[in-house]
Amino acid sequence: MESSKMSITEIAKRAGTSAATVSRVLNHPELVNSETAEQIRAAMEELGYTPRTSKSSKSKKLIIINVPEVTNPFYSEVINGIVSSTTNHSYYTLISQDDLGDNQSINSFIKLLKSTKACGVVLCSPLQNQFYDQIGSLMPVVQCCEYNSVEYSYVSIDDFQAAYNVMEHIYSQGRRKIAFINGPLNFKYARERQRGYEAFLEHAGLSRISNWSLQLSAINYDMAFASVCQLLTSSAPPDAIFASSDLIAAAAIKAAKLHHIRVPEDLIVVGFDNINISTICDPAITTISQPRFQLGYTSGEIIHEHIVSPGANKQQVLLNTELIIRDSSIFRKNKEELVV
Repeated sequence: MESSKMSITEIAKRAGTSAATVSRVLNHPELVNSETAEQIRAAMEELGYTPRTSKSSKSKKLIIINVPEVTNPFYSEVINGIVSSTTNHSYYTLISQDDLGDNQSINSFIKLLKSTKACGVVLCSPLQNQFYDQIGSLMPVVQCCEYNSVEYSYVSIDDFQAAYNVMEHIYSQGRRKIAFINGPLNFKYARERQRGYEAFLEHAGLSRISNWSLQLSAINYDMAFASVCQLLTSSAPPDAIFASSDLIAAAAIKAAKLHHIRVPEDLIVVGFDNINISTICDPAITTISQPRFQLGYTSGEIIHEHIVSPGANKQQVLLNTELIIRDSSIFRKNKEELVV
């Protein structure tokens, strides 16, 4: 054959596939199922076609990991899980920090995907529904922790049930004036934990006090500290705080100490995520433990499956959580952790 273009056309005709599929076998064989790829390679051999070697064919494949903020300690183990899985499958990874909340950020992110020639993306940021198809039309997508679209695979937890379990525990300790300090509601986790909090209040016949349900614009220690200080010095302070993040719970404990409020004697504090700060605090924080490494690792396995088998069925996985009971919420002589 005199030209690669004519060769690809003839190979496609011989193999009974499209020229685009032949091109994918030559440049991104991981995107073509093994049976079709073998048909095309047999056609190449019959026609005596020898593909030219390119740098891209020798390089590892790239997966983009998107996180809303790398400074949030929650994401460290999630990223470790993704990287552990994708490294096993010979991918490079690139971490992109962006909340992808508007057209401008989505357009910039799509430019990144195209310029790096990525072959898959793991999204930890919540997207508006119309944006998923823009990215999904370019490459396989897996939603990790956050998910807003059931049309694409995701790996997460049942935030509603986990929050409900926290409220049951607080209630079991005799507390009835329970405040909830939450993150921004554009995140699925925040909406679902809010829903779990409110559902338990209704179930238990407890009044909803608007001043006891706070939404922060970010998971930020200083912002949480200031909010809790204001809450604890109000005319009707709570006797328990459910924080949607351990970082917020740690700020709540510091605020309580500043105002000479004892934890857990005067104020129960429960967090979420079981990050390192939950054990460093004094008292140690009762919290919901998320399988953060497994969330990432499972996402990595699924994105690999979608890359090598483009027709693979979507997967929707919810992993289990545990309530880790520590000193911030319960009196006991035995200081060992209890797992519920």
